[in-house]
Amino acid sequence: MDTCNGAFSDSLGQEAAIDLKSSLLSNYDKSLRPVKSASTAVNVDFDFSLRQIIDLAEKEQTFRLNVWLRLYWDDEFLTWNASEHDGVEYLTIHSSDVWRPDIFLYNNIAETYGVVPTITDVTVTSAGRVTYLQPAIFTSSCPVQIEKFPFDKQECELEFGSWIYTGSHLNLSLVNPYADRAVFTKNEEWILNAVPMERRVAIYPCCPEPYVSIIVKLQLERRSYFYMFNMVLPCIVLMVLNVFGFYIPPDSGERLGFSMTILLALVVFLQVLSDSLPKTSTTTPQLGQFFAATIGLVGFSCLASIVVIRLSYSSPPSRPLPRWLRLLLLRYLARLFCMGTMAEEKQVVHPAKGLEGVDNPAILIDDDEAFEQKNSATLELDLSLREISRYMRGFAHSVHEKKAEEEDQDEWKMVALVLDRVLMFAVGLGSIIVCVILLQ
Repeated sequence: MDTCNGAFSDSLGQEAAIDLKSSLLSNYDKSLRPVKSASTAVNVDFDFSLRQIIDLAEKEQTFRLNVWLRLYWDDEFLTWNASEHDGVEYLTIHSSDVWRPDIFLYNNIAETYGVVPTITDVTVTSAGRVTYLQPAIFTSSCPVQIEKFPFDKQECELEFGSWIYTGSHLNLSLVNPYADRAVFTKNEEWILNAVPMERRVAIYPCCPEPYVSIIVKLQLERRSYFYMFNMVLPCIVLMVLNVFGFYIPPDSGERLGFSMTILLALVVFLQVLSDSLPKTSTTTPQLGQFFAATIGLVGFSCLASIVVIRLSYSSPPSRPLPRWLRLLLLRYLARLFCMGTMAEEKQVVHPAKGLEGVDNPAILIDDDEAFEQKNSATLELDLSLREISRYMRGFAHSVHEKKAEEEDQDEWKMVALVLDRVLMFAVGLGSIIVCVILLQ
C-alpha cells in the first residue's frame, strides 16, 4: 500500500513539474535578457573545469582542449512558489528553450566560431537560479615560444566573453581564481603547472562601452624526456665518437670518412627536428642551436683532419720548420700535452756525420799541389783520384741534403702529431661547453 502511495505521489510530482514548465515557457521570450528592468545587468558567474589537453601543435601554433563550462545566473522570469506546485523546487529545461549568455571564445580558430553549443539542459531553481553545465571542445590560437625547445614553457590563453552585450548589460564574474582540475586527464607531452583565471574589462575602438571577458591561462611545461632520449642522447654519442676519432692514425685514411659519416648523421637529426617546429626566422630553438653547434664541431674536426693529414704527408722538398712554430708546438704545447720527450728527441737529431771524412783535407787531394808534386808517370792516377774525389764530394752533399730533408719531414710530422693532440682536446672541451650551455 505504501509503495502504491509513493508511486502515486511521484506521478503527481511529475505532472506538476510538466505543468509548471509549460506555464513558465508559455510566454517566455528567450531572445530577451532575463531581467524585468532594462537597466539591470545580468550577472553571470563563470567557472571552468579542464578535462583534457588534446593537442598543442607548435608548427601550426594551435591549441585544442576539452573543457567543461559552468555558468550560473538569475532568470527573473523563471521563478515560482514551490508550495503552490506540489513542492517542485527545481526544473530541468533544455538550454535551447531559455535565454543563455552568448559566451564566445574570442581567440577561436575552429569552424564553430567559438560559440558554446546547446547540448545539455539547464537546471532552474524556484528562486530563478540557472545552472548551465556545458562540455565543449575549443580550438584556439596559441603563439608558441620555441627559444628553449625542448625545455620550454608555454602559456596559452583562452578569452571568453559576450559577443553583443556590454558590461552594463552582461557582467561576468569569477567563481574561483583557478580552474578546476579534479577530472583532468594527464597529458603525455605537457605538464600542466597551473590554470589561473582573471577578469578583464576592455574598451574596443568600435564601441565606447566596456566589454567584460574572462581570461583562462594554461601554464604548460614540456616533458623533454622524449627529445632527450631520441635526439639529444644520440647526438651526444656522436660528439663523443667525434672526439675519439682523433685517435685514428692520420695515415690510415679512415679518419676523414669517419668524420663525414658523423656529419651526415647530424644533418639528418637536424632535418627531423626542423619538421616538427614552426617555420620561423625570428628565433632558433635551443635544441636546434645544440645540433648546429655539434655540426660546427664535427665540421671543425673534418678541417683539422685535413690539416693534420697534409702536414703528415709534406711532399719534398720540405721547407725547414719555422722557429716560432717549433717553439710553440714542439716545446711548449708538446710538454703541455705530455709529448715533450718525443719533441725533444726530434729536436736533438742532427745530420749524419759519417761522411765528413770525404771533405777532410787530409784525405782529399788538392788538385794544384798534387799536380805540381806528381810526375808525369803518376798523372793518370792523379786524374782518377780527382774524379773520385769530385764524386765523393757530390755524394756527400746529396747525403747531407737528403738527411736535412728527412729531418724536416720528421719535424713536420711531429708538428702534425702535436697539433692533432691539441685539436682533440679543443674539440673535447668545445663539446663539453656546448652540452653545459645548451642542455641546461
